[in-house]
Order: sequence, then C-alpha cells, then structure tokens
Amino acid sequence: MALSIKNRRNLFPGIARKIAVALLLSLSLAQVGAQAAPATFKLDDGTEIPLRAYSARGDTLVLWLACDEGRGTREARASWGLAANGVEAWLPDFLGGHFLPVAPSSMVQISGEEVAALIDMALASTAKKIFLVSAGRGAVPTLRGVRTWQEKHPGDANPAGVILFYPELYADTPAPGAEAEYHEIVKQTRIPLFIYQGERSPGRWWLSHLRTALESGGSRVHTELLPKVRGYFYVRQEPTPEEEAMSQSLPDLILKAIKTLETSPGELP
Repeated sequence: MALSIKNRRNLFPGIARKIAVALLLSLSLAQVGAQAAPATFKLDDGTEIPLRAYSARGDTLVLWLACDEGRGTREARASWGLAANGVEAWLPDFLGGHFLPVAPSSMVQISGEEVAALIDMALASTAKKIFLVSAGRGAVPTLRGVRTWQEKHPGDANPAGVILFYPELYADTPAPGAEAEYHEIVKQTRIPLFIYQGERSPGRWWLSHLRTALESGGSRVHTELLPKVRGYFYVRQEPTPEEEAMSQSLPDLILKAIKTLETSPGELP
C-alpha cells in the first residue's frame, strides 16, 4: 500500500533520527574501543607480555592483573564498562607471556619486578592517575610490584591506589582456630587500598585482621563486604544468581573504589 504524502513526511525524520543515533553510537564505540597501548610489552629479559587495552579519554588508568590470567571475559566486559565511563583499562597476561599454567597458584610466580615494569611502561605512556586491580592470589604480585616500584621512585604519587577482590595474602592456608599469617609484603605495603570481600567467603572472618596487618605497614585501608557472594565470584563456572548479578556490577564496584580512594581524607602516615 502506497504511503500518503503526510506519512512520507513523518517517515524521513524518524529515519534521520535513527541514522544520527547509529552514527553517534559508532563514534562513541570507536572512541572507547581504540587501543591506546601496545599489544605487548617487553620485560628486561626479552619476555613479551600480551596486553589488551581499552582506551578512554578520562584521567584514570586501571592496570588489571586478571585473576584468570588474561583469558577471562568478565574482566574484558568490565574493562569495556570502565572505558565507557572514562576510565582506561589494561589487561596484561603475565602467565601467557611466561607459558605458565592457567591456575590461581601460578599468579604468585609473577615477580614484583615485572609488575613494576608494567607501571613504568604505563607512566611512560600516559600522565593519567594509575590504579592497580587484582583478585585472589593476584594480590601478592600486585602488592610486590607496587613496593618494588616505590623503592625505585620514592615520594612519587603514583600509583594512586590498589583495589583487591577477595585477596589471598596468606603465607599458608590458615588452620582452623589458628591465627592467619601473611606474606611479608602485607606489612611492607604503604598505599591506599580498597578491599572487596565476599560475604560467603571464609576470608570475611579474617578481613579486619588483614586490614590491621596492612595498616601496620602504613597503608590506609577501606573494606566492603559483598552480600551473598563467595570468593572468585566473577570467574565461577556455575555462579549463583547473586554472583552473576554482582559480576555484572564489576565496573561500578571499581569506579566506587576509585572514587573512595581519591576522596578519602587524610594522608598516609
């Protein structure tokens, strides 16, 4: 059936609006999705570490040591979400670069020197504020890397803080009823920290103890319990509905932690 002249006139503005929205969306995705970092970066020994970058125009860069070693879709999706909110994100794959097995236990084999090299490379590439993010056993090389970098650059304001999800910083698995003992780096760390711990994780019972240990080294520590989720909630094969919903909120959780670390009053002791 032929369109009336009136209907034709109404049709074109609608099409124009759709085209304009599509163009704006593509431009926005192009701005967010363009890679701002090299596909790899080299360590001093020549090892090439794969790196995925999600660029953004804001003044903040997140270096995310993924707890599933750079393969995870959750970290990638969250990085897109961060970039859409003006926060750039880089996902280095240290285990892939070293051909180490993809397992949480492999994360502790990443040296502080390597993470410090990543921080150096980031600072050479941008003037943005840098925050490090990690989870589980990835907390150990993250804190070691920050400490190593700080020793080489005393007094520098970067990195601006560290965000940890359900960190595993135990020197050994705590025996029932025994006091937890941590890696030495815990009491050597001096940086603003934000820790998210799952309410259904055993680590919640040691959260205040861990906070005290970190503060003894001079860190300012913020903590928050995430309701109805376990540790490793966003990389579980069969998450609960609550864990799936919390996983979808990863960008918001990181943005909240960044804002808290930026606006919290007081200086490190």
